[in-house]
Amino acid sequence: MIYNPPNSTHPIEKLLSRPYEETIAAYREKIPSIEKLSRDVHEVNPDYLLFHPIINSHQLVGFLMTYCFSWLFGQGLFFFLVVIFSYMFIKDFEYVALFLIIMLILFLIVFGFGSYLVLRQLKNKKSYYNKIVLLKQTQQIAYYEHNRKQEPIFHLINYKDIVVSVRRNKGVVFEALNLHVIDPKTSQTIQSINLEDMQLSPYDQWTFIRTYMERPADELPLDPRYAHACPTDISTSLLACADIAQEKKNKELTGLRHEVTFMGWLRACTVSYLDLAEGNIYQSSANPALHPEVQRRLMWDGENNPYNILPVTAERQAAFANQNQKVQKKWYSGVAINAAWFIGSILYVMLVIA
Repeated sequence: MIYNPPNSTHPIEKLLSRPYEETIAAYREKIPSIEKLSRDVHEVNPDYLLFHPIINSHQLVGFLMTYCFSWLFGQGLFFFLVVIFSYMFIKDFEYVALFLIIMLILFLIVFGFGSYLVLRQLKNKKSYYNKIVLLKQTQQIAYYEHNRKQEPIFHLINYKDIVVSVRRNKGVVFEALNLHVIDPKTSQTIQSINLEDMQLSPYDQWTFIRTYMERPADELPLDPRYAHACPTDISTSLLACADIAQEKKNKELTGLRHEVTFMGWLRACTVSYLDLAEGNIYQSSANPALHPEVQRRLMWDGENNPYNILPVTAERQAAFANQNQKVQKKWYSGVAINAAWFIGSILYVMLVIA
């Protein structure tokens, strides 16, 4: 899920129930919400529940913009080389060409910035998207605060101290769930976690969180078709993370077993950039479940999980170790086809210009 840093404040709009103060409400959109929440679950056990970051439509637009910038940068670079070659070796140099060259250089600087951001993210593996851990045994919430110029900062707050509200995004009809911590002396918000999942009812999201934290395991509804266990450390394989991004979009794939199907391969050949970008976020987001303070609080021995979630399969273990040959071939071929379309479109435009 996507969270704002805890030192930022959000207006507390429509208040919901506080933990343990009222009965847990029923789900408003039972089946869609359960399916969506089950896909978002990263791990669930008697100790903690961990969600992946949620990538909403605004972030997807940003990914597409960087892809378009890269495409335009490629076309501009080809055009720039053609102009340079033409006026240096074929035609007589004219001062009008100097203006064109300067404009092309400015064009390349502007659109090359998007490509630079993508390459820097792939290299640095830093994310501003957060995961949240709900610690059931100790009734706490753990997460990292991501800032631009420093390493992620770990935070651990008491579940009973939070205040929950629903905020309606300006200009749209979607509502989002907010978790707040309020200073009792000043009545000011000192921590605020904004769950920007626009595809999920915030009321159902809060019901799901409360059910896990406050009720027995058999009362938490999970759909095992989507609720698959994932290794906590997913940093070894970008391709396996991209498979998770595919499944979360509910494209009728085989689930998180990392089996290769025709539909999964076809999607990798058409929009692999978006799935790989999301996979990079899952891969680079700091995982609070691995923090020593969280590890010290864990009591479950890893046996007999009471929650309705499918265990790790051999195919997935190989995929996360970057040793699943089928998954590698699927993504390598998909990226190759995307690259062919990318370069081919640039060459086509250059031929038209020529």
